[in-house]
Parts: sequence; structure tokens; C-alpha cells
Amino acid sequence: MTMTRAKNIIPIFYGLAGILSAALAFAESEGHGGGEETMTFLGDWLPRIINFAILAGVLVYFARKPIRDFFVSRTAAIAKSMEDSREAKERALSALADMERKVKDVSAETGKLIDEARTRGEKDKQGLVEESKKIVQDIQAQVKSTIDVEVQKAKDSLAVEAALLSIDLAEGRIKERMNNEDRERILKEYIARVGGKS
Repeated sequence: MTMTRAKNIIPIFYGLAGILSAALAFAESEGHGGGEETMTFLGDWLPRIINFAILAGVLVYFARKPIRDFFVSRTAAIAKSMEDSREAKERALSALADMERKVKDVSAETGKLIDEARTRGEKDKQGLVEESKKIVQDIQAQVKSTIDVEVQKAKDSLAVEAALLSIDLAEGRIKERMNNEDRERILKEYIARVGGKS
């Protein structure tokens, strides 16, 4: 309750200080009566310092929540993006493992077909052996072609996922390397730009 009351009193204090400094500056300028103008702390610098303090206080008061919200939402977005990348990587690795298993199954099936063809060839005449070898070669060519296509698809998919993951990792490294001085510098530049536009 007292913090809320203190927050309500601070703007009033700044306002009164600004009015007081303006009144003092006006009274001092009236008191000189057109003679040689001298710069004094009370008449020249104090009002400028108070005006700056008021302006800085107002900027901090009104800009701190949007800036904090921006960084909080940006951090959440980066975390979500990293989580999505991790999940995509896991899906890609799972797909690759499935492909490798399928390749092994196809290789085993091909070997089995070759063995069956040899058994039939030994039982049948030479003509059947030649025909079965031709069939096996065709099947192997088809299997190899299918495997090459599927492996290329998996490589392309992994390349895309790896590129996305490397972008997210680079962004994470930039955030890790960014220290408080960098954050303060970025914040000051942002405030200077916002102040320059208004």
C-alpha cells in the first residue's frame, strides 16, 4: 500500500519541482533587468537538471513495462523456437532410424530372394537359373533406386532441419554472449530512437 502511495507521490513531486524551477528561473531573469547575463547554477543549470530528471523519470515510468514485456515475449519465442527445433531434430532422427531399418530389411529381403533364386536354379534347368538372375538384378536395381530416392529425401529433410537448428543455435549463442553492457547499450539505443521520433 505504501509503495503505491509513493509511486503516486513521485510524479507530483517532479511536477512541483519543475514548476518551482521554472518560477525561480523566471524570477531570476526578471531580477537582472536587461544587464549583462551571467550563468548561475540556480538560474541556468538547476532547471535543466530538473527538466532532464523529470523527462528521464517519465520515460522510465512509462517505457519500462513495454520494454520488459518485449524482452519477456522475445525470450519465450526463442525458447519455443528452440523446443520446436529440438522436436524437429528428434523427428528427423527417428525418421532416419526408420529409414535405416527399412534399408536393412530391404537388404535382408534382397538376400533372401537371391538365396531362393539360387535354390530354384539348382533344382531347375539352366534356363530358369538365368531367368531368376535377371529377375534378381531387376529387383536389386529397383530396390537400389528406391533406396537412393528415399535416402536423398531423408538427407534433404535433415539438411533443412540442420539449417534451422544451426540458426536457432546461433541465435542462442548470441544471446549467451550478450552481457549486461550489451543489453544496456541496446536499451539506450532503443530509447534514443523512440525519444528521437516523438
